[in-house]
Amino acid sequence: MRRTPILLAGLSIVLLAACSRNAPAPASALPRIGDEAPGFTLPAAGGGTIALSDFAGRPVLLYFSMGPG
Repeated sequence: MRRTPILLAGLSIVLLAACSRNAPAPASALPRIGDEAPGFTLPAAGGGTIALSDFAGRPVLLYFSMGPG
């Protein structure tokens, strides 16, 4: 009988820890319209990587796909 409260307390701690890691960024940390885009690097479809800085001075459109297409 004493195991149940201990088990529930442990489960509550694990759930609270998991939820706190996925907290949204504060509004002050989010970019606003007109802000310069932060630099980043992504894997290229044909292998290797592509950095935003590779396209400096040119318009860039990002397309993220969850699968082929």
